[in-house]
Amino acid sequence: MAKDDSSKIDQMVRAAWMYYISGRNQSDIASELGLSRPVVQRLIAAAKEEGIVSVGLHHPVSICLDYAEMLKEKYQLVECNIVPTSNDDDETLDNVSFGCFQLMSKYIKNEPNKIIGIGSGLTLKKAINRIDFESPSSKCVALISAIGVDGQCNYYDDVPLILARKIQANYYQMPAPRYATSHSELKTWISMRVFNEVASIASSASVIFVGAGSLNQDTSPIIKDGFISTEEAIDLSHKGAVGEILGRFIDSHGQVTECDINSFVTSYDIRNNSCPRIGAACGQDKRPVILAALTGHWFNGLVTDEATARWLLVQ
Repeated sequence: MAKDDSSKIDQMVRAAWMYYISGRNQSDIASELGLSRPVVQRLIAAAKEEGIVSVGLHHPVSICLDYAEMLKEKYQLVECNIVPTSNDDDETLDNVSFGCFQLMSKYIKNEPNKIIGIGSGLTLKKAINRIDFESPSSKCVALISAIGVDGQCNYYDDVPLILARKIQANYYQMPAPRYATSHSELKTWISMRVFNEVASIASSASVIFVGAGSLNQDTSPIIKDGFISTEEAIDLSHKGAVGEILGRFIDSHGQVTECDINSFVTSYDIRNNSCPRIGAACGQDKRPVILAALTGHWFNGLVTDEATARWLLVQ
């Protein structure tokens, strides 16, 4: 393909993505791409005519495809989906959630008897809300608890339940609080028969989707939702933690940080399962923990935006 043809297709796909996926109007798209509104209109029409757009988008932006291939090689990934970065953070998040939805469709749609391990977080929730198919013979297993130490449930972290309801799968909940309050309490929880039954199902998962959490005091859900305090987050940072995967705090090398809270966590350690473990995350504050998760082999699949992909490639 000639360079000019590739550039034209890139513009076509970007314009279509911004219009159909991000919900932008043509004037905004023209301004961001540096084009006239009639040109944007023609690009969007051409995308439909050439089959790039139906219900969704079926053609990657070429630079995103290039980044995905380079990341797969650098970090030995089985899956990598890179989506366009927008000037608006919320729009970038929506793009990443759409990219995650694409991989969910690949692994779940028309695939009977799947066991799907699922984490928590806004990116996964947005991806799941796009699902328009069922997989009633499948199992959906929560990899992390939404229960606090006092028994109160965090209804913002109902991601596994939403997925199970969407695809009409059997739902398996993590039967313990996210963190125990002592070693003896942890021993009690993890020795329970039902806890081990759920952990066994998680170990049999054929695909896993998880997010990644930063320690940013203004944006981190694990702080905002009350699972750890701001003071604990600061202490974890001083101990070398750069973020968390399913409630486990890890350092820049992807190793579990030595701290009390990590010794009390009940969530499933996804490194125990060799299936595709796809992390979906974006944003500058999450880049260190995404890199750590790749380095420490927590993820062997990734969905992120092109700016984060470019950053990961130079690390």
